[in-house]
Amino acid sequence: MTTPDTLAPEASGPRHPLRLALWQQPGLCGQPDAMLDRLAALLASGTLAEVDLLLLPELWTSGYLDADAVTAASEPADGPWQQRIAALARDHGIAIAHGYPELAQGKRYNTARLIDAQGETLWSYRKVNLWADYERALFAPGDSPSAIATLHGWRIGASICYDTEYPETVRDLALRGADLVLAPAAVGAEFALVAEAVIRVRALENGLWLAFANRSGSEHGYPFDGQSAIVGPDGVVRARATTDEALLLVTLDHAATQAARATGPYLSDMRWAPPRL
Repeated sequence: MTTPDTLAPEASGPRHPLRLALWQQPGLCGQPDAMLDRLAALLASGTLAEVDLLLLPELWTSGYLDADAVTAASEPADGPWQQRIAALARDHGIAIAHGYPELAQGKRYNTARLIDAQGETLWSYRKVNLWADYERALFAPGDSPSAIATLHGWRIGASICYDTEYPETVRDLALRGADLVLAPAAVGAEFALVAEAVIRVRALENGLWLAFANRSGSEHGYPFDGQSAIVGPDGVVRARATTDEALLLVTLDHAATQAARATGPYLSDMRWAPPRL
């Protein structure tokens, strides 16, 4: 029987609490400028003045269930909407993670991007596990797991929607030292078990924080489940939305991670691990 690799070392430096906001909202298909106007208004309101990191849903700029809208809003990593988001992060001194359709090397990807408070990209992750024929017709699959970035002493990785339903995705991030996974999503109402159970299990079995930012409302008559949540490393939900627009605010404490891994030592007790992605 084989043992997993030694867990990645803790990030150096102080481990301050991380003030996390998650914004669940209906999308505006094909209206990225209007979505960015919404974001600019929220930031200008001062509501997030004390927040370190804001998480937005999957394909936030374009809308999800509208192939024409996704195609029209597709852009490279240095495209105009991406530049505007980076400018908003810099102007308001807040890190922002969001989903968008990315164009690169003649392909389109379902991408999540983390931008720091200086407007610099910390990572850009392309969704590996594409959902059904709709996504497979629009996007090329990513071919590598999320990088892990350090923000205020927190090691942060990404998992987009369907990726999170594979236990290997989050386990791989945990084994590489992540203590927070950002999971932008577009989960439909018929898959309510994802928000009810899957994300809690992923957090619990890996002893890490998980922020699940789902879409709400409906697109072309298709209802999204909402139910966005910020889940602690013990699997307990710290904040939960319903199906309406919601802004969740939670302060993440690294002591909770240490306590959860002491009482549920799945990572340290594990005697075998599957090959990494």
